[in-house]
Amino acid sequence: MENKDKDFLHLYVKSGKTKEIIKLYKLFGWELLEQSDNKNYEDIVDLSFSRPHQIANKDELQLYQVHLEENLNNSARNERLKHSKTTALALVFGPIGLALITLGLLFFLNVLPVLGLAGGIVMSIVGLTLIVIGSIFLPKLSKKEKQIFQDKQTNLNRELIKICNKVQSLVGGEDGKD
Repeated sequence: MENKDKDFLHLYVKSGKTKEIIKLYKLFGWELLEQSDNKNYEDIVDLSFSRPHQIANKDELQLYQVHLEENLNNSARNERLKHSKTTALALVFGPIGLALITLGLLFFLNVLPVLGLAGGIVMSIVGLTLIVIGSIFLPKLSKKEKQIFQDKQTNLNRELIKICNKVQSLVGGEDGKD
C-alpha cells in the first residue's frame, strides 16, 4: 500500500560518508527511516528516508538536491582519480624497466645468445634508466596530482556550502548544522 502523504528516498552510500549524507539530506527535510549494511557490498550502507509530500519550496529543494548529488558524485570521482596518472605511469615504467633489466641480464649471461653482451648491456641500461627516471619523476607528479585534487575538493566544498546555505534559506531553519 502506497503512502501518498510522504515521499521516499533510498540511497546506497560508502560507509565512511554515512553521517555526512544523513546530515545533508536532513537539511532538505528528509528524515532517516532505516540504515542497514548492504547485503552485497561490505563498504556500502543502505539508507532510507522519507519526508512529507507537501512541503514549501519543493521544486527549488529538488533542484538544489540535484545540484547536491552532482557535487557529491564529482567529489567521489575526484577522490577515485586522485593519483590516476601516477599509478598508470608507475605500472608502465616499473614492469617495462624490470623486463628490460631481466632480458639484459639474460642476454649478458648468454642464456639468450641472440643479442649477446652488447645487447644485454644496452637493455639493462635502458631498463635501469626507466626505473631511475620513474623514481625521480613519479613523486613529483604525485605531489602535483595531490595539489590538483585538493584544489578541486576545495572548490567542490565551497559549492556544497553555497548549496546548503541556499537550502537553509528556503527551509528557514538550522537543520543539518549538527
